[in-house]
Amino acid sequence: MKPVQIGEEDYHDHVEGSDGICLSCGEWKYGDCEPDAENYRCDECGAMEVMGVEMAMVAGHIQLVEDDS
Repeated sequence: MKPVQIGEEDYHDHVEGSDGICLSCGEWKYGDCEPDAENYRCDECGAMEVMGVEMAMVAGHIQLVEDDS
């Protein structure tokens, strides 16, 4: 999966919301993810590949882009 590109504000919203991202299908899991979560179940595809948003950032699966002003 290519890194997901999101703005800094969206990234912080996902961190505050305890979100994760599925490395298999790319869908967001809203809430219920620890920052360092790995191998959580995806609500969309069922894969055990959801990673907490902070861990995904550190692992290079999320790339910050400039927010549009």
